[in-house]
Formats: sequence, structure tokens, C-alpha cells
Amino acid sequence: MIQRMNLLIALLIAITPLSVAAQIAEPAKANAADAAAAPTPTPKEASEPEADDPQKLRELIDQLNQGNLQEAFRLLKSDYINREDLDYLEINRSALQGMLDRLDFGAMLLTEKSRSARNSPFKFYEAKINESVAYLRFGKFNKAGVKALDGALTKFTKDKKLETLIMDLRSPQAQADFAIAAEILSRFRPANELLFKSRRPGNERATLFVSKPNDANWRREIILLVDHETGNVGEMIAAVLKRENKCLIIGERTPGLTVEYRDVPIGDDRILRYAIADVLLEDDSSLFQKGIEPDIITETPEKTKHAIYKAIDGGKPVADFLYLKMRPRLNEAALVAGTDPELDYYLLRSARKPTPWDKPSLEDRALRQAVDLLNATSFLKEDDKKK
Repeated sequence: MIQRMNLLIALLIAITPLSVAAQIAEPAKANAADAAAAPTPTPKEASEPEADDPQKLRELIDQLNQGNLQEAFRLLKSDYINREDLDYLEINRSALQGMLDRLDFGAMLLTEKSRSARNSPFKFYEAKINESVAYLRFGKFNKAGVKALDGALTKFTKDKKLETLIMDLRSPQAQADFAIAAEILSRFRPANELLFKSRRPGNERATLFVSKPNDANWRREIILLVDHETGNVGEMIAAVLKRENKCLIIGERTPGLTVEYRDVPIGDDRILRYAIADVLLEDDSSLFQKGIEPDIITETPEKTKHAIYKAIDGGKPVADFLYLKMRPRLNEAALVAGTDPELDYYLLRSARKPTPWDKPSLEDRALRQAVDLLNATSFLKEDDKKK
């Protein structure tokens, strides 16, 4: 199965550059004269950072030493037009703002509302997509989610025709307990296996997360879906299953949130969250601020994904979002049958009423990519049997 998937992926990669080259050949030819006429920047112009670009501004500041920085503060406090506003409180606020910006999501300032908003609003969901493919999506990564996972896996494993499980790790829950990640991984890995570990600076003794025996488990094929909203638990699950199960990952690069945080109140409704421990894979490699690069990059817009999740939680089947629904068109079969499949559409239009085809239907591109790949693999498999 994996070999066939790898073959299909290799074909996609091999074909893509040709099509891209064909598309850009004409624009490149058309712009050749403009490119030749454009002035060639001097080495200084090409390399000097622009101060209005945040990244370039950081590069400029990084070139200053301690004396330069102190002189900049002195000049601003003494000569700046509104220097009376630059008291020590304002300078300290600026310093904290700059530090949080530089640390990115290594540290952040939250309120109770913003901390609560980081929890996923969606429910756990499981379904069969077709005879051989099952799908499950986490809502919140918590004890209730693990219990729901056990129920789904128990049902799926009883179905001998199911060959592949698509596990959706795109739930927008940035932070959850890493013990939950270990529990979920225990359903897919043998018991007593080192899954990952947590290590704090200055403490050589790491906290080990080991798989535990479970009645509910899955030992067949797995495909994972990830994106920029995949949180710390989802990332760790994906990293371990990629390494140990060699499973395929589809979607977008993950952010790299695999650290343990501490939340400390520092003021009225202000919470400082900062990383205190790095969570490492078995080989001591870290995903922090690196993330996971999918095998197949397929973007599903965040707004579209949330709308689909909400619709599924409301009772719509996941199959409704796998393929775009096209408006019925007049074809040869309709002519033979003496029918007009476009009649309803034109009647609604003539009455100036909305039609079901006015807005494009929602489509989960990443999930569709996984299902298409499995369908193609199944087709090749059946073809081999016939031969």
C-alpha cells in the first residue's frame, strides 16, 4: 500500500515541474526586456536591510552592541520630540513587547478570554467514507476525546474491509496535556515503547512518555491530516506515527508548538505564558518552532475548514465536503431520455430566486487529496489482481 502511494506521489512530483514551466515560460519571455532594462543594484543596495520591514529591522538591531543600544535609549530620552512620554514605565513596556515579539510563541501575554478561546469549539467525529476507508477527527484533545477514540477504533477494527484510517489532527487547539498525546499514541503503537520525552533546561533527567497496553487499537494503514492550526498534541502524534508507522501526512506545515508552558498571572487579567520544557522525540530531536512538513502539501482555507467542521457537528455527513457539486447540465443521456436537468435552475433564475448553485460548495481539499490517493491506489490494486 505504502509503495503504491509513494509511486503516485513520485509521479505527481515528476509531472508538476513540467506543467509549471509551461505556465511561466511565456510570462518570463514577455518580461525579459523589462528585466534587462532594470538597473542592477549595487552590492550595498542589494544587501542593506530596510528598516520598515520587521525582519530587516531585527537584523539591523542585531548588529548593535550593548553600547550602541544604550546610546540609542539615551538619545531618544533626551532629544526625541515627545521625550516626556519615554519614562521608565514606557521603556519597560516597549522592552517586554519587543521581547515577546522576538520569542514568538515561546512566550505570550494572554487574558482569561484569549486563553479560553484557544480551546477547540468542535466535537469528536468519526465515520466511514467508503467500504475501505474510515475517518475520525478530534475536537478537544482531552479524556473525553480519548474515550470517543476508543469507541471509534473498537467499531472500525471489527470491520475487516476497512484498510485505512484517515486521522484529522487539524483541530484548532493549540495547547493540551502531552499525557493525552501518549494515551492516543498507545492506541497505535505497541505497549511499553518510548514515545517521546520532556526535558527542562538544567535538568538532565527527562520525563519519559511510554505507551500503555489497550484493548482498543489500530494496526492497519494510517493517513494523517495536519495544518497551521495543529497544536502541540497533534504535532507530537504526527511526529511519532510518521517516524514509527511511516504513515503519509497531508496538509500544511505545522507551527512547532511542542513545548510545555507555564501560565503565571502578572496583573489584572494578564497571564504570562512561557515555555519551560522542550518535548523531544526518542532521538532527542525537537520540533519547537520548526513543525512538521507534510509529504503532500494541500491547503484548505481556515475559514472553509471551520465551516465544514461546524456543518458536520450540525449533522451533515463528511462525504458532502469531499467533492464539488456541479450544476446539472444538458447532456446526451438527457436528450435521449427527453429531459432537461437545467430546467429547475433556469426556472429559479427567471423568478429571481436563489438557487443551490449560486455559491460554490465547501470542499475539504486535504481530506479529498487523501481519499483520491486511496481510490487511485485501490484501482491499481484491482488492476493487478485482474492481470
